[in-house]
Amino acid sequence: MGVLQVSTASRPVADITRRSSRAELILGQLEQLPTLPAVATRLLQVTTSDRSAAADVAAVIETDQALTAKVLALVRRAAVGAPEARTVERAIILLGFEAVRNAVLAVQVYETFNSAEPQTDSGLERVEFWKHSLAVGCAAKLIAERLGLGKRRDEAFVCGLLHDLGKIALDACLPKSYARVLRQTRATGRCLCDVERELLGLDHTVAGKRLATRWKLPQPIIESIWLHHHPPAALPEAMTSMELTGVVHLADLIVRHQRIGFSGYSHLDPLETVAQALGLEPTDVQRVIEALPEQVERNCQLVGIDRLPGNKLYAQAVSEANAELGRVNAALAEANRRLAVRARCFDALGRFTGSLTLDDTTATVCVAAARCVREVLQLDAAVGFYWDADGSLYHLGTCAPDGERVEVLAGAANGPTGGHSVVIGAAIGPAPPIAQPVIRHLQPVLGTGTMRMWPIVHAGLVIGGVLFHGDAESPAAYPSAVEEFEVLSVAFGLAVANAVDRARSDRLSEDLAHANRRLHQARDEILRTKSIAMIAQMAAGAAHELNNPLAVISGRAQMLGKSTSDSDVQRTAEIIQQHAQRASDIVSELVQFAKPAPPQVVALPLVDWLENLRAEWERESSLKAGQIRVTLSDPGVRVLADPGQLRQIFDSLLANAVEATSPENARLLINSDSTTSDDKIVVTVEDNGAGMTAEVLEHAADPFFSHRAAGRGRGMGLSQATRLATNNGGRLCLESPLDVGTPALVELPAAGR
Repeated sequence: MGVLQVSTASRPVADITRRSSRAELILGQLEQLPTLPAVATRLLQVTTSDRSAAADVAAVIETDQALTAKVLALVRRAAVGAPEARTVERAIILLGFEAVRNAVLAVQVYETFNSAEPQTDSGLERVEFWKHSLAVGCAAKLIAERLGLGKRRDEAFVCGLLHDLGKIALDACLPKSYARVLRQTRATGRCLCDVERELLGLDHTVAGKRLATRWKLPQPIIESIWLHHHPPAALPEAMTSMELTGVVHLADLIVRHQRIGFSGYSHLDPLETVAQALGLEPTDVQRVIEALPEQVERNCQLVGIDRLPGNKLYAQAVSEANAELGRVNAALAEANRRLAVRARCFDALGRFTGSLTLDDTTATVCVAAARCVREVLQLDAAVGFYWDADGSLYHLGTCAPDGERVEVLAGAANGPTGGHSVVIGAAIGPAPPIAQPVIRHLQPVLGTGTMRMWPIVHAGLVIGGVLFHGDAESPAAYPSAVEEFEVLSVAFGLAVANAVDRARSDRLSEDLAHANRRLHQARDEILRTKSIAMIAQMAAGAAHELNNPLAVISGRAQMLGKSTSDSDVQRTAEIIQQHAQRASDIVSELVQFAKPAPPQVVALPLVDWLENLRAEWERESSLKAGQIRVTLSDPGVRVLADPGQLRQIFDSLLANAVEATSPENARLLINSDSTTSDDKIVVTVEDNGAGMTAEVLEHAADPFFSHRAAGRGRGMGLSQATRLATNNGGRLCLESPLDVGTPALVELPAAGR
């Protein structure tokens, strides 16, 4: 199995160019093969000349003693006056130029390739190859006789004998490469020509055609070599010997059906269709099959193959057929096994996808994945899991005989992050270290021993897995079902990723709602801050403009009172002076609000400071002892603040609290749940008054706002307290449920112990 690769648009063109170059190199090597012996070449020239006589042909053959003996033996086997055929010339007269020529060609081609021992790395079994070729030649001769082709039967024999010339040529040129071709053909059962073109760039029909053309063999032989795999209906009409090529095609098919010798093909077309296209009946084909063993036996000596008795030939063919049948049965058994696994996979996949809903969490998807794997592999129990991108959490889904459950398991601080790359096709195997926390946690469910993991894959990464006991029947028992397992792995990953995306979308929606609420709060705070800043700017300007007139009014009133003895005038001057002073105080208060003095921050022990504040308020106000209660969670806590400004803040809060209650029933609580470990200390001042309405609460900290009766206050107390809290690095906020009371929360920087 290899890593999944991505194709590009130019790859097909590059592959064609590469195969074409490879083919040209191989064809160039064919040119290096030996040429036909001189006697065969000379014989071709003589027999094609109109001026040649039997004596000329005999003279060529008699130069080779072995060839002379074979020609004379051919006459005797043909039963044409054996006692009279004592010379080659006489044999030629009896047999004819073409018969002798074809016999000589058969002998010379065979001897050309068998003159040397095949290389040890050759994958072609030479004896079996020639046995098949001889059987095809004999079958072609018998078919030609059934078709009434007369003298062309010997030509049909040679065409059949040489039809696979390209195989022996490729084996001679490229023994290692051709051995690889034959191994892959046997392993896959594919067409030999397809594998040859895939690995070599050309097939044996093209190689044989090129070699036959170079040797200047007759055109019928060249066409039979080139097109013998084409059924008669697929042959081009422009051929010179379409009939002989069709005969060779049927002969090759008959011999392959009979399993005689080695052809390299496992696929068999039906004989009846091809025979009918040539004009033969099923009985004709049967006669050819019955006569074939005897013909093979008679022609063995012609090409130098050891004599093959007919019974031995068919016994070997039956043995080959039985072996092939055994291989077919094994392949069928494996195919059935694979189909059963594939059916389980697709059934489980259908149930897996059908069980998913839009509300599924990652853990429930893991349960569905575990259920699917348990069904496919027929397990007792399985556990699906997914880890978060930061490795902090494992989402688990268990499917066991006692039921299904989901849970979340905390991961290690240095746990897996993100996904892990995966090689497609080699994903299922022993459980990796990242699964160990899950295995330890669910050991009572999974049991002890070797654990295996079916990965959950998304976008080329392993994002989780389904764990199961390694002693159970594992995916290793299904080597041919890897693709189906990968489909399930990707389906699991897609479902988990969808669940993760939905959960992330929900969290984003919640965060968005929270951010929107904070945005509104921030907007209100910004508006309030801007309003306060504008008021502060106005106050600073007003103070600058009013101080001088007020000083003049106050001074003149004072002078007027001293310059007269009239009591009414003195009283009037005193009133003018009082109201001028009151206006001056308002201006001073505005100036302080506009530009509060920088805080002189010190570390204050909070409990002591609040106790002193309580004592002074009980002493100087209308409150009685015990009406103000101070409680702190940590007596040692201290705050960083300006004591004077802090006093102003709490005076304003206590004044408002007292104002909101009746003095005789007032109950005030100063409380803090903060500890010294906090960065901020929160102090709560709470009364038991009537609380505030929503409108009052919204504007309570606005300058000059007051819900009291006219003349009872200027509405600057809470505004000033809010400003001073911010000035000291803290904040002040109000919470006032109606009819419950008003808690005011003051947050201040902590100073520790």
